[in-house]
Amino acid sequence: EFELLEILDRDHASFRVVSGKGVYMRALARDLALALGTRGHIAQLRRLRVGSFGEKDSISLDKLVELGHTARADKLIRPVETALDDIPALALTETEARRLRQGQAIPVLPVASRSPLKNIGQGDVVRVMAEGRLVALAKINGGEIRPFRVMNL
Repeated sequence: EFELLEILDRDHASFRVVSGKGVYMRALARDLALALGTRGHIAQLRRLRVGSFGEKDSISLDKLVELGHTARADKLIRPVETALDDIPALALTETEARRLRQGQAIPVLPVASRSPLKNIGQGDVVRVMAEGRLVALAKINGGEIRPFRVMNL
């Protein structure tokens, strides 16, 4: 979606854009200006939503600094797994998790046979979990689960 919200003055306008990942707002502004036969730039950019997170879910950096390492701050900050909820999760045994933490691939079949997920295939990205904790982000490749981002949480 690309919506003109308001013409502020002769040289400024306010827009609302709903886009998928990979869209560069500055390039969008440049292309709009070129299509109108002029030049343009973004004077202010405000992200209102990222995935399932909206403005109501956010806290300012100033507020976070103010709270520091307190119990109240811990209640405001969500676990990293929350941001990865849209990535399918596979449960590992502790032995499998140890191997992945060391950067080693593990066979996918034993893990997949225990999983209720049936639509995971070659090239898919998965969240691998052990005892309810995030171990890594991994890719299914050549019959293996290969970690590409190991978490030390």
